[in-house]
Amino acid sequence: MMIFFIHLSIMTKPESWAFYFRYLTDKGKRQTINEIIKREEGIAMASEVLIRISRDEIEQARLRSEYKYELDTKSRIVQAHRDGEQEGRQEGKL
Repeated sequence: MMIFFIHLSIMTKPESWAFYFRYLTDKGKRQTINEIIKREEGIAMASEVLIRISRDEIEQARLRSEYKYELDTKSRIVQAHRDGEQEGRQEGKL
């Protein structure tokens, strides 16, 4: 597949959107993406939404991790309690 680039000054709106989504994560194209964001209000708004979504996903992952840690800790405490009761019963039979 042959890829060619249109100069930013003659890029149409659909071409700007296509370029934005195609190269959004390409660090080598970051300067061009930033120029497109400055030039196209709709793309700038979409970019803000994507950033917000990413932040929300990061926060959700952090909360899931925290919740899992709490559950794991409580589970270990319950298991230690059960093990202690079992050990006490075994010692009581001796």
